[in-house]
Amino acid sequence: MTTKSDENELLRSVALQNATSILAARRRAERRNEAYLAEAQRLSHTGSFGWRPSTDEIIWSEETFRIFQYDGTTKPTLELVLQRIHPEDAASVKQIIQRAAHDGKDFELEYRLVMPGGAVKHVNVMAHALADESGVEFVGAVMDVSDRKQAEEALRRSESHLAEAQRLTHTGSWVWRVAGRGASHLSEEWYRIYGFDPEEGMPDWEERLRRVHPQDRAKWQGTIDRAIREKSDYEVEFRILLPDGAVKYIHTVGHPVFNASGDLTEFVGSATDITERKRAEVLLAGEKRLLEMIAKGDSRELILEGACLLVEELASGSLCSILLLDASANCLRHGAAPSLPKVYTEAIDGIVIGPTVGSCGTAAYKAEPVIVADITTDPLWADFRNLALAHELRACWSTPILSSAGRVLGTFATYYRQPRNPSPQERNIIERVTHLGSIAIERKQAEETLRRSESYLAEAEGLTGTGSWAWSVASRRSVYWSQENYRLFGFDPERGIPSDEAFYQRVHPEDRDRVRRNVFVENPNEGSHFDVDFRIVLPGGAIKYVRSTGHPVRNSSGDLLEYVGTSIDVTERKRAEEERERLRQAQADLARVNRVTTMGELTASLAHEVNQPIAATLTNANTCLRWLTRDVPDLEEARAAAMRIVKDQTRAADIVSRIRLGFKKGIHQQELIDVNEIIREMIVLLRGETTRYSISVRTELAADLPQVLGDRVELQQVLMNLMMNGIDAMKEVDGSRELAIKSQRGEKEGLMMSVTDTGVGLPPQQEEQIFHAFFTTKPHGTGMGLRISRSIVESHGGRLWAAGNPSRGASFHFTLPTKVGADE
Repeated sequence: MTTKSDENELLRSVALQNATSILAARRRAERRNEAYLAEAQRLSHTGSFGWRPSTDEIIWSEETFRIFQYDGTTKPTLELVLQRIHPEDAASVKQIIQRAAHDGKDFELEYRLVMPGGAVKHVNVMAHALADESGVEFVGAVMDVSDRKQAEEALRRSESHLAEAQRLTHTGSWVWRVAGRGASHLSEEWYRIYGFDPEEGMPDWEERLRRVHPQDRAKWQGTIDRAIREKSDYEVEFRILLPDGAVKYIHTVGHPVFNASGDLTEFVGSATDITERKRAEVLLAGEKRLLEMIAKGDSRELILEGACLLVEELASGSLCSILLLDASANCLRHGAAPSLPKVYTEAIDGIVIGPTVGSCGTAAYKAEPVIVADITTDPLWADFRNLALAHELRACWSTPILSSAGRVLGTFATYYRQPRNPSPQERNIIERVTHLGSIAIERKQAEETLRRSESYLAEAEGLTGTGSWAWSVASRRSVYWSQENYRLFGFDPERGIPSDEAFYQRVHPEDRDRVRRNVFVENPNEGSHFDVDFRIVLPGGAIKYVRSTGHPVRNSSGDLLEYVGTSIDVTERKRAEEERERLRQAQADLARVNRVTTMGELTASLAHEVNQPIAATLTNANTCLRWLTRDVPDLEEARAAAMRIVKDQTRAADIVSRIRLGFKKGIHQQELIDVNEIIREMIVLLRGETTRYSISVRTELAADLPQVLGDRVELQQVLMNLMMNGIDAMKEVDGSRELAIKSQRGEKEGLMMSVTDTGVGLPPQQEEQIFHAFFTTKPHGTGMGLRISRSIVESHGGRLWAAGNPSRGASFHFTLPTKVGADE
């Protein structure tokens, strides 16, 4: 039987067993919890610690040892912690720990640890302060946030790269909610593009709408509304207008975002600043348009106005002007200013350029750009400030328009109604458009010069009867005829350049084959120069004489490209030459007739005068023969007949002497004569002959010679005979041909004249014989010229003789007495 004590003992034993079991179970649970906690800390890289500042006692969990990379047997201390902290963070960490220990307050901080191998960890420490009667104790956690930090750094780098990419591409990103249309995200680049300040917060829908250019708002709003209605992507290009008046071109792409229920909640997208591209497109199109205008030959005023409008389109708010330099007056004249007030442009028209004459006058004077950012303060505008401000013009940038040779042609000015300096883009635009202006102005000036030159050439061609032409070797046809060429050959310019065959139909049939042989048509590739005279027959039957000259033109490689040349109407010259030849021949025939007539008269005179004595002589001779042949010759009668014969012969000789005396002492038209004047008259008279045979005439005429008394016509005849003899002697000789005429004082108050040639010279040993009557060395000569000339000279009291020259040719000299000598 059990006792009460046994029961109690049994109960204690059972209770002890139960307690032991419960304690064992609790310990097993605690170990599991500790294991779970340790695993959780390991997985989350979070360790725990306890720290009592009063005793510097520190308790670490296993994960904390791992984080700090200390062995689990190591006793943790504050010094060990500080040894691991990054040198750059140690001071701040120490300061926070000391403040926390002093204040007994919770703390949290992040810092870096430097591991023994040099690796760096980022840790986040959070501690909670517990206070009791024994003091303050901190219980906390230390978390290894290196992975998070690396991810954050990577994200920051990514965001930085994205921001840089957006900045470089001028593309901003955005997100806006459909409900209320408020923005939930706007990138930094978006703010920069639209000109909003990020510090002032996200602009609402109305503010964003007001940035859209008034002319593009309807298009932009319509695109958004349609995208919401159709729940679709959208893309639109439009302009925005910034507060400073600048205009930007924007290209926006939007994409719809839906919630789980399929409802449209927002749009995400991008906004790209395409201003530079648009400006480049507009500028390129404008440049192309201006170049086409220049090529078509549009008026300079229209082209310059187009250049101004192009810059005004690209540079918002600008007002442009082009002034042209009048070099003759050294001033600027109005060229174009489509948007400036007319009163202002009229006021500056004609301003004289100088070193301080506003922007344009100074730019033209210095041949360099002049930038005036504020007209109200710039000294260059002192004389024009009131004029500009009256029209609200505050800035003026002027660029000289220079020719290809660097010569100032004018100025391109850009005005603004507010002070400002040009941006690099605006400088580039102005520079390019100014260059186009230079091309337009220089082209027009060249065209005007060419027109004047062509007008002068056409006038000169008309005056000289000279046409010009060009013939292409490649196409084997004429490619250019001047107006005078059409007129010369009788073709209609309205029908175009005639074919070669049509041209040759104009050539006189007798000249056609010769012309074909002599010009380039038969062998154009020979590329030889030609000069040919021919006749043409016009449709009405009129005949013209033409001289055509052609010259080959080659490229730098020596290839024959074309012939250029002239055709000259030489009809009048040919007719004049023919007339001169006819007159010369008539003169020669007349001279010969004169000589024949003279000889005939001389013969008739001689025959008439001598005929009677000769007839009497013949009668007396027959009578004498009859007396002598009689059976008984009557000598007395025969002697008387012979005496009569002698008498008749003496009378005939007297007749001949009297005629010769007539040449020596005939009746002359006496007058005082300047022999130099006669010489000059004969040179002029015979100039056609000397030119015809390429004979140069040289004179050595003594000055202040006394006059002679004589017959002018007879002395002219002497000089003409001597000069013509010299010309005839040089016609067929080679080498130089010179006729020298000299006058000088002679002996006994007389004068001596000489005519010297470089011809064939005198017959050997016949210097005197050439003065005999009927002696001649010419095929068609009469032999009377020198004889008559000597008779005339001798009748004037002078002497005529000839002599051969040492080299070649002959010299004829004659003397004449002066008036004083004649009187003596």
